[in-house]
Amino acid sequence: MNRLFGFLFFIITVFIVFFLISLLLPSKVTITKSVEINATPEKVRDQIIKFKNWKNWYPAFNDENIIIVKNPPTKNILNSVTLNDKQGRSNTLNLVDSSNQTLDINLQSFSSARVSYQFFIIPKNNNQTQVTWNINTDLGWYPWRRIKGIFMDKVSGLQYETALENLRKAAEN
Repeated sequence: MNRLFGFLFFIITVFIVFFLISLLLPSKVTITKSVEINATPEKVRDQIIKFKNWKNWYPAFNDENIIIVKNPPTKNILNSVTLNDKQGRSNTLNLVDSSNQTLDINLQSFSSARVSYQFFIIPKNNNQTQVTWNINTDLGWYPWRRIKGIFMDKVSGLQYETALENLRKAAEN
């Protein structure tokens, strides 16, 4: 009987320590990727602001298992598109703010984590443009999500780098 209580005490202690450590981790994580593109800022901006152009560089728009639906603009949304997969899950991209150098896109996903994309388009010399892409994720208070946040760049960073490289190629053509 003492062994059972000792084992339960150990499991509960590990869980409490795990939970307390996770409270020290940030609930918001930002992944930042950049690329220099040999194209005008207008041409780069056009690739990002028009969701029909995302097929040129964003992998999900080329997935044959995803149906893309253009949504009508609303009061606070300048442009919107929904990606539906065959399992019934959907992701909606909403362009919510746009200036010459900044584009803000909110992602409404089937997961409960809140994600937003922020693109900074910075003109350089000789018709070059630097694009910086911030992927902002609000992980909430769940301990396992916060711990997962430590590894987000390692897990998904390469996908974002590949998308930016495809954006570079699309804008330079």
